[in-house]
Amino acid sequence: MDFSLMQASMKKAVALAKTYEGDWQACMKLAFRSIKVEHYMKEPISKEIIVKLLLHNVSYRRIAKNYDMTRKAVKTFDNI
Repeated sequence: MDFSLMQASMKKAVALAKTYEGDWQACMKLAFRSIKVEHYMKEPISKEIIVKLLLHNVSYRRIAKNYDMTRKAVKTFDNI
């Protein structure tokens, strides 16, 4: 992510975090994580994108549903 993309993501995350209740730091962390996952889900599928999504605790099921493929295909794509 470059600086302008990061800045736009932070603006979205702040707006999303304001809708949450509780500790501000926890809300901001959750909001920014969901914004990053949303960003990676819009990217074309590649091994790097799958690894980044898995690092953000996105399930194989959600990845497969987003990219309209089977879970086995996602796992084999990840092993390449």
